[in-house]
Amino acid sequence: MRKEFYEANLIQDLAMGSETALLQLYRLYADRIFNVSFHLLKDTGWSEDVVQEVFVKLWTNREGIKQDVGLWPFLYVMAKRESFNKLRSIKRSHAAFELLAYHIERQSEMADQVMERKELSQEIEHYLSQLPAQQKLVFTLSRVDGVPQQQIAEELNLSKNTVKNHLARASRYLKEVRSGRNLLLSLFFYFF
Repeated sequence: MRKEFYEANLIQDLAMGSETALLQLYRLYADRIFNVSFHLLKDTGWSEDVVQEVFVKLWTNREGIKQDVGLWPFLYVMAKRESFNKLRSIKRSHAAFELLAYHIERQSEMADQVMERKELSQEIEHYLSQLPAQQKLVFTLSRVDGVPQQQIAEELNLSKNTVKNHLARASRYLKEVRSGRNLLLSLFFYFF
């Protein structure tokens, strides 16, 4: 009976804005609230957060607390609600973190691909610059720009056989110099 009287006085003092009463209630119930929360969350830090939230809400709603009812059932319900809210928040945060990680990874992959393309383009340009001017022009028109051989012959005023010979020589040279180079470069010259 004495404990209920003491608690009722603390609740009454709390309702009138006594921070000392809040501190006393914290000393009485913080460990129990922590245990309820830890049972659900299995994490010390999150459980400590729940304890703080419960007492912040207790302070915020101090005027509405019923003084004729035991405080523990009220705190117990608050502790469970806050623990479940924490679980929902963690789940949302985890999903948001996963989405952010996905976007960061995609951006990183895209940046890597841009760099690889740039390096590949520079390497291809280097090899093409080693070709005689006419071979380079024919090869670029055919393999890079996709112009048909007949059209190249007409535009450059060459026979179709000369265009084929330029392409064959350029391809042979490029295949020789690319041995031991990266796979993308090899594929570029193989398929073209």
